[in-house]
Amino acid sequence: MSQKAVSDSFSKISNFRRISVEKLSGAYDTQAAGLPRGRTSLLTEETREKQRRRLVKAAISAFSEKGFAATTITDIVKRARVSKQAFYEIFENKEDCFLAADDLGRKALFEQVLSDIKLEGIHADQWIRSSVRAYLQLCNSEQDFTKAWAIEFPNAGSRCLEQRNLFFAELGKRLKSIHNVIKMNHPDQWVSVPDLFYDAAIGGAYEIIFRYICQNKFTELLDLEDDLVKFIQFSIGYKQVETDISK
Repeated sequence: MSQKAVSDSFSKISNFRRISVEKLSGAYDTQAAGLPRGRTSLLTEETREKQRRRLVKAAISAFSEKGFAATTITDIVKRARVSKQAFYEIFENKEDCFLAADDLGRKALFEQVLSDIKLEGIHADQWIRSSVRAYLQLCNSEQDFTKAWAIEFPNAGSRCLEQRNLFFAELGKRLKSIHNVIKMNHPDQWVSVPDLFYDAAIGGAYEIIFRYICQNKFTELLDLEDDLVKFIQFSIGYKQVETDISK
């Protein structure tokens, strides 16, 4: 496969909209100026989007601190400094708000993780390592979001659980797609594995991360990089991993 063809494959894999970097959670100072008030028809699209972002970020903060079940709409709007009326004009309920937060988080994840995958000077594990490192760093820098998504999101309703499962399935597909490109360039370094192994690599790595999240060991997540990289390599058929592990 030519270098251009490989580059085109990566472009398709990494085809996502770039978004500005901002915190995914947080409450707003009660002393700070609020957003304009008024009926929906009188609000600008920009103001409505700001209300939506505030509500999503405040919801994540509340879910992380109090749990999804214990958080009320009042808790969310107080942290967001947005009216309850505005909340119901944007979202039907808490689950809708959580799904919007999930969408924002996934965009941030793919922005940070997949943008680090480069073809130039790629090493045996660099394409995996850069993604694992970026994900662990994101978990550590966005602790409220990470905790809310990992612990509360699967139990927030059937749609949230379905979205979570679809997200992991998508990660498995992306891992396989990128791996297929890598194998074409370095066929001697890999053995073929069943498609299920890609899902197992994602699920197994995440289970270890999940245990650390549940214990609030966020800074220690960064120490998992080497072991997670080797685990994923081993799961998808890297021939050298057995030698690497024994060192």
